[in-house]
Amino acid sequence: MNDRHQPDAISPDPVSGKEATAPGNSAQAARRRKLFLLVCLVVFAVLIVIRVMNILENAPAYDEIWTVQHYTDIPVGAVFTDVSMPNNHVLNTLGIRFFLSAIPYRNPKLAMRMTALLGFCGLFLVLLRASLLLLKNDAARGGVLAVVLLNGMLLHYAETARGYSLQSFFVFGLFFALLCFQFRPPENRLFNAAMWLLCAVGACLSVSSGVLYVAVLTGLWGLLYVPFRAGPRKIWRDCRCLVIAGALWSVFVLAWYGGNYSSFAEGRVFGESFHSPARFLSYCWTAAFDTGLVWVLPWLAAGGILLRGRPQWRICALAGGAAVLIFLSALVTKGGPSRIYLALIAPAVFAVGAAADELLTENGTLRRIGLWILLALAAVCIFFSNSMRMRSADPDMTVIFQEIVKLDPHVFVSYKSTDLYVVRMLFKDDVNTDNFNRQTAPQMLLLLHDNAISAVHAGDTPIEELVPPGAAPVSVDHVVPEENVLFYLYRLRPLESGETLDGKAVLCFTNDSIREDTKQWLFDHFGVVNSMLFDWDAARTCFAAPGNGLNADALRKLEQSNPGTLFFRVVTD
Repeated sequence: MNDRHQPDAISPDPVSGKEATAPGNSAQAARRRKLFLLVCLVVFAVLIVIRVMNILENAPAYDEIWTVQHYTDIPVGAVFTDVSMPNNHVLNTLGIRFFLSAIPYRNPKLAMRMTALLGFCGLFLVLLRASLLLLKNDAARGGVLAVVLLNGMLLHYAETARGYSLQSFFVFGLFFALLCFQFRPPENRLFNAAMWLLCAVGACLSVSSGVLYVAVLTGLWGLLYVPFRAGPRKIWRDCRCLVIAGALWSVFVLAWYGGNYSSFAEGRVFGESFHSPARFLSYCWTAAFDTGLVWVLPWLAAGGILLRGRPQWRICALAGGAAVLIFLSALVTKGGPSRIYLALIAPAVFAVGAAADELLTENGTLRRIGLWILLALAAVCIFFSNSMRMRSADPDMTVIFQEIVKLDPHVFVSYKSTDLYVVRMLFKDDVNTDNFNRQTAPQMLLLLHDNAISAVHAGDTPIEELVPPGAAPVSVDHVVPEENVLFYLYRLRPLESGETLDGKAVLCFTNDSIREDTKQWLFDHFGVVNSMLFDWDAARTCFAAPGNGLNADALRKLEQSNPGTLFFRVVTD
């Protein structure tokens, strides 16, 4: 913690990584460095052990199952072209294909999630190298590692078969390559240019949004670091290897993004359009809160202001400017889920660490309490990391379904489509049997996650999600054990003669084979609930529709003409 201040530089020698120390302090500095590395490696090993335990214990989520079922058996070339669905993260898909065949005993959970775990390991190694190379104070180095590696969302995607952990690794690698490129002499910049190219391509193939990260970070770096007044010849002489790498990346972008433009355009239907500034600001706040950026960006702005004119100012401007521009890009490309901004965490935290490093190094008082600052920061990160991880994760449908089967058989469960996809894969015949039994004499309706009844017309055409209007959920203390699962429980009652159904949700249960004309009428006016379990041979099916336009007396008459085979229920409080 007693590093001497080195004015006007982030590190005395960013090429070799050697710190400037007085001759008498070199042995002490070496011991301190070894101790720092040992602590980092031990803490990281603990994190990895916990990740592996979670990987082996937690049930697969919808996105993971979809990737395995739809992309691991298709030709490798098709992995690069079938990009209209958001569940094909190319490098993650290729990694799953490899590990499914390579991991002994064919452990599917470990195989499908190993690629994401390796991305997390790569991020740690690059982050550790960057901290040792570009920062001087151990408290600043430890703070950067703690805040990034204990980020709950990043921990979740380190154990989830998705591409966001890989993208975080590649984006920070690109950020690091750009910073090192600036400090190396022109004749020794080839390695950093090659590293930039590798990370740029990797960021794009991890998640397709990577093209924005590469373009924004590199463009801002050029504006902040390239000496345009020196003239084109000097710029070319100093930066030609990076320019060539950029040209090669551009060819890749034109070939892959341009060649698959129509598929990428189809995928944009999953995004969110913004029709008011308030909605966009609310979206940005949610994304920043979910990823943890909401706590980092104010410190990033403060560091840039305090260190204006010093080298650290440019690092803060690079990371902060990239965050602002990438959030603004949602106005053009549509807004996605919060996780698409996860790759901003490592550059933003490192920039804050660079500012803190300068302040700790030049201020003796801060330097003396640097260790306590680090311990307090680590404690806060540990306290919040697991709750943040759980908030980012999909609920474990294994645990939820095991509780559902214990419920009173008069409670009919309407599953969210993604939940049902997972449950059907995990439990197969058991969920069919449970769903069948709950349609015999339903008295209550249970909705999970969303306060809506999802129903699908024949042909998989979705209808408007039915929110039970005017109905109040029954107050209960416990239905499912998962803390981050919302549930809504409603009473069901028979139709009343002469009642108005406008503004109500109507369910229809068929208990046996019904006439063909009645089937067609149901398909024309209702949608199938739990449609993935739909099977006429099962004899029991639930339909749902908004009550608007339906006549209670006509429905009651239909019940009477189909005694014992069909009945209606209204969602009520």
